[in-house]
Amino acid sequence: MQSPFDFVHLDPSCDPPEGYVAAFELLAAFWCELRAFRSACPQDAFLAGFTAHLETQLVADALVLAIQVELLSAH
Repeated sequence: MQSPFDFVHLDPSCDPPEGYVAAFELLAAFWCELRAFRSACPQDAFLAGFTAHLETQLVADALVLAIQVELLSAH
């Protein structure tokens, strides 16, 4: 499954610091693991709701990280 947390490298001189790239990679890995876990137990209502909540939190965290990267690259 493709991760939604990839970013496009238009100008390598504007790439975020390595720590931010590592954070995006961590989010992408966690997203893939979470989706695989959700698919493995679709019949459990609690786990389905729990993983849906984690996915929402993960997307919100990725958005905050992306905004921070934008602020860093604007300076």
